[in-house]
Amino acid sequence: MAAISKKEADAHDRIIEAAMALSDLLVSQGIEMEEHDLETLTFFLAEKGDRIKTILKKCTVRVDDVPEA
Repeated sequence: MAAISKKEADAHDRIIEAAMALSDLLVSQGIEMEEHDLETLTFFLAEKGDRIKTILKKCTVRVDDVPEA
């Protein structure tokens, strides 16, 4: 196993924590998918967090704020 720095290990831990939080959010909102697919999606989202934040900054209306028809 290759040695990694504390900084790299901490970054990896933050990705794991974010992926777990994303998974909890999706499941709590009724999103159903295979466990492997959920893990793949949440790790992808966590790893690309900076890019996703940039994309979501353009979204100014929350779904919760939109009245139902």
